[in-house]
Amino acid sequence: RTDRRSWLESRFSPSSTILDAAISLFGNHDVSAIHEHAGSIEQVEATIAEVSMHIDAAQEKKRNRIIFVSGAPGAGKTLVGLRLAFDARFREEAVFVTGNAPLVDVLTEALKRSYKKRVARAAGPISGYPKENARLLIENSMFKIVKAHSFLGERGKRTSSSDGRVVIFDEAQRTYEKGRRVMNKPLEDHEADMILASLEDSYESGAVVVALLGHNQAINRGERGAIAWLEAAERRGWDYSIADESLALAEFEQREHWRDHPARLALSAGHLSQSLRFYRNSSVEAWVHCVMENDVAGALTLSEELVKEGHQVLLTRSIETARQWARDHRIGDERAGLIATGQARRLAAEGLFVDQKPSIAQWMLAPSGDIRSSNMLESVQNQFQIQGLELDYAIVCWDADLRRNGGDWDAWKISGSRWQKDAAVAIAKNSYRVLLTRAHKGMIIYVPTGDETGEDTTRAPEFYETIVAH
Repeated sequence: RTDRRSWLESRFSPSSTILDAAISLFGNHDVSAIHEHAGSIEQVEATIAEVSMHIDAAQEKKRNRIIFVSGAPGAGKTLVGLRLAFDARFREEAVFVTGNAPLVDVLTEALKRSYKKRVARAAGPISGYPKENARLLIENSMFKIVKAHSFLGERGKRTSSSDGRVVIFDEAQRTYEKGRRVMNKPLEDHEADMILASLEDSYESGAVVVALLGHNQAINRGERGAIAWLEAAERRGWDYSIADESLALAEFEQREHWRDHPARLALSAGHLSQSLRFYRNSSVEAWVHCVMENDVAGALTLSEELVKEGHQVLLTRSIETARQWARDHRIGDERAGLIATGQARRLAAEGLFVDQKPSIAQWMLAPSGDIRSSNMLESVQNQFQIQGLELDYAIVCWDADLRRNGGDWDAWKISGSRWQKDAAVAIAKNSYRVLLTRAHKGMIIYVPTGDETGEDTTRAPEFYETIVAH
């Protein structure tokens, strides 16, 4: 029938969350035709094509090479990495390594649930796998995805393509510096150097690292940052491919040195500038930047643009109002959730416990009605758990760990029974950048009113007034 043929030949149009994209990839669907993001997807496709050419060239010329892909939160870096990892040209030798351990947990659980649903619907086994072999199927689906800080240890244990010649390193800026304790022992060298050395030990030539870099995303102490890969490449004689836009990011110093370096090859599509996450507008990340840089005028201008685009960022002093807003907006399988920083410990007075750390896989995937689900709006996830993941509707809970002091932000952390000033202001600001860029469709910011009785000095109302005063 004509209508059947039209349906079969039409574009596949899933939702654009990374979970849906990953499941589609494992199912051999084409996720490039996400119609809401035509412009952004074209940019992603161009990046994949150019990176693929540089991988092929490095292997043909028997040169070790690092290829950098940068982009703002939600720009599609992880999607690029997954596409490359499961591309027919590279899947035999590629491994997807991520500095985002929660993403691995969520992907594993998502694939498990997807497989079980397919088996339940099918009259017989799927793809030759009987129901009792679901565990085997999941393991063979996930063996290409490795947690970053386990990668060096796992290379000595695995003999399949997890020990591949092409390593796609998501959140590559999160590699640790020499001396940082990883897997219960201090690193003997910077982690980036150790990874390159490990690849050299396995392959004489033609090893490739695709480094996916998020900027303004440093939220852990002891991270060496993106520059570690360039320094390691120089020390070990690797080529590197990088775009001018990537080198212009604040994470890179001595830009002229790296731009004009004889080992450098230029990329034209190595930086993803458009957001996949905020499909109805392109102003949210710019607004967040203004807020974090205390640019009041810029934030006000952008907020007006957001309203015109139909995307409001709301502020409330009531957690119940925030919950009701999320319930009123979320429909069907959409996700809503409470998120806060790991230092937001005085939210405990509001019933939000950032130290509890519920299972991120259950929180992201359990259906409404399940008390483990984010949709119940009871448990809260911090920036470490939610980075790289996204919600349809986010309730960002803002504590006194980041508050204004005149024209700038100050960072604080609880020490004993009082707040103590924290010198790591950039990390604190980046933590809130992560939270403020998790929403797929809408966001409400909850700032408590504090303890007006004066009994609890850790929740003085003036702390919170500095956050909402502008």
